[in-house]
Amino acid sequence: MGRISAKLEVAVGILTFLTGLLYLFRVFGPSESEVVTWGILAVLLGGVLILLRTNKYKLTNFIKMIFVFLLVLLQIPAIILWFSFNGNGISDGTPQSNFVAHWIFAFPHMMIVFLGILLIVSLFKRNTALLN
Repeated sequence: MGRISAKLEVAVGILTFLTGLLYLFRVFGPSESEVVTWGILAVLLGGVLILLRTNKYKLTNFIKMIFVFLLVLLQIPAIILWFSFNGNGISDGTPQSNFVAHWIFAFPHMMIVFLGILLIVSLFKRNTALLN
């Protein structure tokens, strides 16, 4: 169970880091500062998750579960917005952008949620196995 958790921690961290870079570098066109701020936060959280795993800091599984849960919650607004704006422009007009949103751009966020939930379950099972 420990190897699965370790691989999931790294996978969630890398995926979150890369997804944050998409927003940080404005891959989806000019966007509001809040979107870039979300990208910075995602890059930092993904980096911290990778760092915690690779440096083998001794954190309890409960703390890791809380951290990953917050990371999963952070993805929910992005998923909702990509589906909500599907087929529409995502700029408020300042600056102008011809970029049209599509629901498929929510896929990395959905993968972070899926892998994050798997990681939480894995950490929970690992934690309860230690108690037996």
